[in-house]
Amino acid sequence: MNGVNKFIFLFFLLVSILLAYAPEDSNYQYLLDKQLAHYFQSWEIVFDSTKNGMRTSQGCLDLLNWYINLELRYEAYLSKILGIRYQNHFIGDYNVHISNHYFQPFFQLKENARLFLSITTHYYKGEDEIGIGYFVGKDYLNFLEVFSLVENFDRNFSLQATAAGPDKIIYKNFMYPVKLKLTYNRNWSKGRFRTEILFGKKYRLESTDEPPTYREEGYSHTWYIRFWQDFRRFRFGFLNELKWSLKDTQNSGLNIREKIFDDMPELQFTYRLNEKWIPNLYLNYNYKNEEDTLFYERNVFAYLVDFEFYPDGNFVWHFGTQRNFYQNNLGHKIKERRINLGLEYRYKNLWFYLVEAMEGDFPTPKYLHNHTYLQLMLIF
Repeated sequence: MNGVNKFIFLFFLLVSILLAYAPEDSNYQYLLDKQLAHYFQSWEIVFDSTKNGMRTSQGCLDLLNWYINLELRYEAYLSKILGIRYQNHFIGDYNVHISNHYFQPFFQLKENARLFLSITTHYYKGEDEIGIGYFVGKDYLNFLEVFSLVENFDRNFSLQATAAGPDKIIYKNFMYPVKLKLTYNRNWSKGRFRTEILFGKKYRLESTDEPPTYREEGYSHTWYIRFWQDFRRFRFGFLNELKWSLKDTQNSGLNIREKIFDDMPELQFTYRLNEKWIPNLYLNYNYKNEEDTLFYERNVFAYLVDFEFYPDGNFVWHFGTQRNFYQNNLGHKIKERRINLGLEYRYKNLWFYLVEAMEGDFPTPKYLHNHTYLQLMLIF
């Protein structure tokens, strides 16, 4: 067994031993988890470069929950001007649960322009989505895409056989949750810019009993942006996920108003020492407030130091540490530290990454294992 194979064997043996024990855990490490869940920039470029591929980022959130982000994209032409694109997007997170199958036939209007019809199906038909979109670009490296979508358009129709009453809750006065989704992606030789904007119109649901015992109103907006630029050996990067939403419900006289603002920016500083060693510094911040029956607010700062080591072959080793500083308006102030060991494997159309985040606070808690995250990308 050569030196590289010994390292791989010992790495997976260590991870297997650590995973055999239940970890001490808490939700105060969520920002540290988000640092590990992001795809590396090299992965983003490879996924942008293909029309047919799959990627997933997964990992441990706590003792009860497992984070999942899965994207699948495949498209084919049926004729010179007609084609179909299928996309699957699944997210399992604390407050976000998405499982969308996008069936999107398109007309090739010009060499660089497409007109889409989008249909999204769900097990419960009342959650189906329909819309139209316009795509400009030769590929997914450089494009602009705009969609107008109507969520839950089938809800009222699917409940037509249900008797009127408190259990029959429908959209009133055509106030469906209509969304405008814009995606812009641009790659160049030494950088990349991507933004995704989702703007939701206010919707309204009411039960059909008289007077209505249930009412719901709300909206949801998101804005994602990721950018990086190389300056010789130095790279500067920026990433931000911004979400704000409102959900106001009234059920049998009980009123609950939930207004959420959640911002999660990240700064990246990278310097290529040589062909084998690349150190990275990531600085993260998370601010979130929730206005409901009680007001909740948190501020979290975190950093991640990640050393990339490129030995000969298809492997990349990652060594580093993370730390966050958490506080909220309930008086909780918590510091957490991790020590990370990761292995990245790149072989043709298959890329894989596994990182073990171990307890970095000494004396350590009962278990050395903290969280594990993995990523997989396949290009068809």
